[in-house]
Amino acid sequence: MITEKPSATKGMSQSSRILILQSLIPIATSLTATQLEGFTLRLGEALFKLSDQSVRPEEANISFHSYNHIKKNSSAFYRLASSKLSELFAREVRILEKGHQQRQLEDDASLALVTFDEMENKVLLETLTQAVELDNADELVKLNLRISHLLKIDQMSVKTNPFRPEVFLKAIYKAWCEFEPVSDSHHLMLRIMRPEIFLQLNPILRELNNALKDRGILPKDTDLYKFNKHKQSPASASSTLSKKQTVDPFFESKIKGILYANQPTEGEQQLNPNDFGAPNSNGNGSGSNYSSNHGAANAGANPGSQSGAGTPGTITIDRAFFEYLTGIQSKTVQIGSENHNATTLRGIVDQAPVNTISQIDSNTIGLLAKIFDFVFSDPHIPADLKSLIGQLQIPTLKAALIDREFFFKQTHPARVLIDTLAKSSVTWNPDKGVDDPLYKMIAKTVERVQNEFDQQLELFTDVAADLTQFIEEEERISEKALEEPIAQAIQQEKIRQARELASNDVAARTDTGEVAGFIESFLEQQWVNILVLAHTVKEQKPQALERTLKTMDDLIWSVKPKNSVEERHELVNKLPALLSSLNTWLNAIKWEDPSRVIFFSKLAERHASIARAPLEVSARRQVELAVNVAQKASERSMQKSRMDHSIPDQFVFFIDQIERGNWFDFTRNNGSVVRFKLAWVSPRRSRFIFTNRQGHDAFSISSEELIEIFRSGRAVLISDDPVVERALQAVLDERSE
Repeated sequence: MITEKPSATKGMSQSSRILILQSLIPIATSLTATQLEGFTLRLGEALFKLSDQSVRPEEANISFHSYNHIKKNSSAFYRLASSKLSELFAREVRILEKGHQQRQLEDDASLALVTFDEMENKVLLETLTQAVELDNADELVKLNLRISHLLKIDQMSVKTNPFRPEVFLKAIYKAWCEFEPVSDSHHLMLRIMRPEIFLQLNPILRELNNALKDRGILPKDTDLYKFNKHKQSPASASSTLSKKQTVDPFFESKIKGILYANQPTEGEQQLNPNDFGAPNSNGNGSGSNYSSNHGAANAGANPGSQSGAGTPGTITIDRAFFEYLTGIQSKTVQIGSENHNATTLRGIVDQAPVNTISQIDSNTIGLLAKIFDFVFSDPHIPADLKSLIGQLQIPTLKAALIDREFFFKQTHPARVLIDTLAKSSVTWNPDKGVDDPLYKMIAKTVERVQNEFDQQLELFTDVAADLTQFIEEEERISEKALEEPIAQAIQQEKIRQARELASNDVAARTDTGEVAGFIESFLEQQWVNILVLAHTVKEQKPQALERTLKTMDDLIWSVKPKNSVEERHELVNKLPALLSSLNTWLNAIKWEDPSRVIFFSKLAERHASIARAPLEVSARRQVELAVNVAQKASERSMQKSRMDHSIPDQFVFFIDQIERGNWFDFTRNNGSVVRFKLAWVSPRRSRFIFTNRQGHDAFSISSEELIEIFRSGRAVLISDDPVVERALQAVLDERSE
């Protein structure tokens, strides 16, 4: 047994430990709730796809009904899922608190007699659980270790973790069973479920780990390693999980290595101020200082201490330096929106009062300058708005000096504002210039920060909220302008879907190789249009589809050999109704050209030859007919296989990932570039509507057309990742080269 070092859990009662575990329940529930909309859309798409492709009418009907049900009542499903999640998490924590005996009782109760369908559903659920566990192995193993440490358990397996994937899956499944009372849909839901359709658990588990880290539960990766080394043998770290490599897990520590670097020591990578174009400054703070302890700025703290001792816990800012920055800020207000760039920041190190800038201050200035370099070099942000954003360099620097979490937390108020300004700037219409309401709003935002900001970070929150509200209001107005284009696109997708279904109906018959050549051509060229019409009105007139399918099947049957007197009598009796039905449907699609007469002439000849053919067919002829049918079926199968195994390129995958709200630069034939946002995506992602910020100049385009545009390089996605995060990553990439 390992002897634990003093930690946050040292001397803590068992009830207190359980309370910490219970505090994770609302975190897990709320984080899951943010994903329920996306999950519901993916589930609905899977159900809809199954209803299209299923060859079993009953299964197709059930999946289509479930698709409509969840589409119309998604809010009810969200509430049920959240309730079940909270309920099961609480139950799992109680079981963990009461120990092995309680879990055994629960397991015994689950072994009561169940139906075969229930057993099959249980197997499907277990299979899916294993797949999701593998996808989230790294964070799940860490959570196992932290909960084990918290509760003083020698070893915790995945099966006893209250927040394991199985619990999420069971909660969603229970919610579905209550939401959709048709029992057959329960099995159907589990059958179509895949890890890529289900919730993305990795970010949820990561936040649970972070919540425990914040409470001092194995806060470092090295602590995890040491604890795991003593608690588990190398082979049992996770019996069912395959650990994955994480992508750059030391991002935060690398930034801290830059920001909190003091005097370089041998073998230690420290900040070189020349990397940022700023001279080194090793001055000690003198006089009164501003002290920042986790983001709070206080005047007159520790006047005799070294300014910026280099430890994140206690950071001091020289009063004279802070007042110097306030003076620059006032001058910037007077100058107005002249061209600004990151040299504004870099010049501070040289021009500030002597011995007022500590090493960490210099590092902060240099790192922030790099961030603004990135903003100014972003080709998608218009130059006029770069100048406006550039006026916030000094207020942002003051905010970062007060609370250096600016570099680590996306929710830092100043960082939120910079990210929001950069993202909204992309949508500005240069043709309208300064008269664009967005430009005026951004200018007003910048002006308010320049005039009012001193030490209250809440100001950044207020102005960012105002800007966000303005953007959201514009979006609401633009949505109204899209009602007609969306209605047209939905109709186009409906027709496309109907054509796909109709083609599948025909292919299901012709792929057997038993359909006569001229009948096959007729079905693929003419009857498919009748089926499209029938599928289009299926919801209003389901009998129309049934009749068209029956007429098609009767036509195919009518030209097959009839080797008995009874079959030939049946053909004679059915022909009048069949020919009448064929003509009625062909009139509906207005097929009036001469080929119609030729078709019916061939059909009559075939029927006559069937009636005249000998009742007895020689064995040789039977073999010839069977070989011809098999060869034809084989050819169609090979052709279909080649189509099914065609490898989609990166652009096919790309348009599956783009989302509403993404902005793109489109290059016209004359070389000019126009900017549009993706305003709407059809449920089956076969049509996309793009528009400008106000919802005008909308155009609809098919998925095939859009793929070709991207493939030819005539459209480029504008990244909507937060600009500060991208800038910091660029700094790290630059230093690693």
